[in-house]
Amino acid sequence: MKKEIIGSLDRITEQTAYIILNDDEHQLQIPVDLLPEGADEGMAFTITIERNEEEEKRLAAEIAALKASLT
Repeated sequence: MKKEIIGSLDRITEQTAYIILNDDEHQLQIPVDLLPEGADEGMAFTITIERNEEEEKRLAAEIAALKASLT
């Protein structure tokens, strides 16, 4: 299942972009490099949040291997 949220780009610093979500209560901070080309303050964006089960499995295997190497 995935969810979509909408927010507007409030400001951009050298390394961080600040996005105010439409509920006006929450703010996301993301690396500037993740913004689409041409993004500018005041623009609205749809942000998709989706579970990545494949990455979860990869991380679990990585953690298990690290634990095994410590014993």
